[in-house]
Amino acid sequence: MKSKITITLIFLAVITSSFYFGFSRLTNFSGVDEPYWSYGRVPNFWNAVKTMQWKKTNICDKPGVPLAMVSGAGLPFLGENPKSLKSLRYEAKTPEQLQKIQDLYFHLRLPVFLFTLLILPLFYFLIKKLLGEQTAKFATIFIGFSPVLLGISLIINSDAMLWILTALSTLSLFVFLKNDERKYLLLSGFFLGLSVITKYVANVLFVYFFLVFLLEYILWAHKNMDVEKYLKLALKNYLILFATAMATAFVFFPATWVKLSTLFHATLGNPVFSSTWPLFVGTIGLLAIDILVFKAKFSSIAFAFFVKHRNLWAKISASAFLFLIVFVLLHVYAGLKTFDLQAIIASPKGIGSGDIIHKYLGALSGDMYSLIFSISPLVLFLLMFAIFSIFRKKDLARENITAIYIIIFILIFYLGSAVNAVVNTVRYQIMVYPLAFVLAAIGISEILKNYKIKKFVPLPTVFVATILILVSSLYFVKPNYLAYASEILPNNFIVNLKGMGEGSYEAATFLNNLPNAHDMTIWSDKGAVCERFVGRCFIDFKKATFEKTTFDYFVVSTDRKSRTLKLSGAVRKNADFAKAYETKNPAFDVIVDNNPNNFVKVIKAADITIKQ
Repeated sequence: MKSKITITLIFLAVITSSFYFGFSRLTNFSGVDEPYWSYGRVPNFWNAVKTMQWKKTNICDKPGVPLAMVSGAGLPFLGENPKSLKSLRYEAKTPEQLQKIQDLYFHLRLPVFLFTLLILPLFYFLIKKLLGEQTAKFATIFIGFSPVLLGISLIINSDAMLWILTALSTLSLFVFLKNDERKYLLLSGFFLGLSVITKYVANVLFVYFFLVFLLEYILWAHKNMDVEKYLKLALKNYLILFATAMATAFVFFPATWVKLSTLFHATLGNPVFSSTWPLFVGTIGLLAIDILVFKAKFSSIAFAFFVKHRNLWAKISASAFLFLIVFVLLHVYAGLKTFDLQAIIASPKGIGSGDIIHKYLGALSGDMYSLIFSISPLVLFLLMFAIFSIFRKKDLARENITAIYIIIFILIFYLGSAVNAVVNTVRYQIMVYPLAFVLAAIGISEILKNYKIKKFVPLPTVFVATILILVSSLYFVKPNYLAYASEILPNNFIVNLKGMGEGSYEAATFLNNLPNAHDMTIWSDKGAVCERFVGRCFIDFKKATFEKTTFDYFVVSTDRKSRTLKLSGAVRKNADFAKAYETKNPAFDVIVDNNPNNFVKVIKAADITIKQ
């Protein structure tokens, strides 16, 4: 009874906090990528369903189907066709038109926000089945009070669904491996199918899950089963998982009904898989041959070796993860300059141009930097404690094995991205966060096993203190949750240099309140400002634009500085963009996450325009 009351109070706290901090943001925010979904993809998907033009449900390369399904629940409440508002983005608008744009985003964001809250009990249930009530409660707290996860739940973007579906698929598989209940294998396959039609990057789970099946024997199942029997069963279960995922993707992605190859291109045939699938399929093929032809003779030798040294391999994985954390911390606090972490995350798709060390170690360092400084210092400490616990155990328990699985997932995810010459910014690695929070929950549960702590610190006190610490982070970063940076990160560092439009709404609101705003013309380094500004707005760097247009204001932001200075060469004789970013006396500014180096500035054009 006491346990039910506790988890009920935790859920109430999460819901209350989410509505308090997030509800107004459903309206008072302008995002950089959302117009693709709000004006086009979401209404296009449902229009295709309504008219039974199934081929047209293939709305983009993400493919983004679950997002379109959930967000589209708000379409019936709109009094305006979203497409009719698209042309207004860069044009002058009436107050009525601006209100319609605002209503559009509210109604399409609200279902995603509510879906996130409604799905949290399933997270609790699966983690409870896997790791027990206490760990599940702390994991729910870490997930529910995460600024980054709250921030992503407030925008229309495929990542808002990706982290939910991939994490539920992964946790379901872990539960299946622990309890050997087929329904969790099917549940994992169901969520995997939804994941791969949400965003192509989820295909990494096909490889990761196969590896987990092999690791399960090395770390646990060897105690009860011989290699041949286990591998036969593992291959069978993996095929069931794979078939369930593909069937789910087929059922929920109507474009595949018309052209089956669409399903292949969204999964195994996706370019993100092109560099790894031959090795992946080859490994499965060799295992199958060894089992069917040689009675697992060669597999027995290999697995016997790994089983014998299983603790060593576990510690190597943990050490690699800790090395990356320490390596990043040395760059931030000790002045180590092996890599320019800020430059790496500022150009997340340009890492492939360097040497092999820069491409891999540099990319992994950038990935780890974005992760560890976009979570609470408390969560980071607990996450590291969970990893250190692996070194203390001679015989690994289920929680330690789960920790190893999560560590390996993060490392594989980072390596896979590096192979494809991509650095994982906060949003790009959104599917890592819920599992990292489970890892932190394992850490705090390990700490609370200490007799003295258990005796002198009541568990309810720990729950309350943890919630208060995490709520304080939400309060101080409000309303720019996706831009959250750890309180221990120095101000000369910024975590999210690829922002989603933070500060754009506030800048547009300032301009809208100026006299004759409707008749003004501005230039902005973000289209998100233009969408909520009542006057004309430009974002391009065409020479003709600057020669024929008289601007009243310029709007610039930290996370677009690198891009703007690279692209503005043709118009440097017309406007001093370098001066715009460095000016100390803007007409208005928004300081993001209390960091003066992370800003959105509104500048009078006369202050930076170069007279000819």
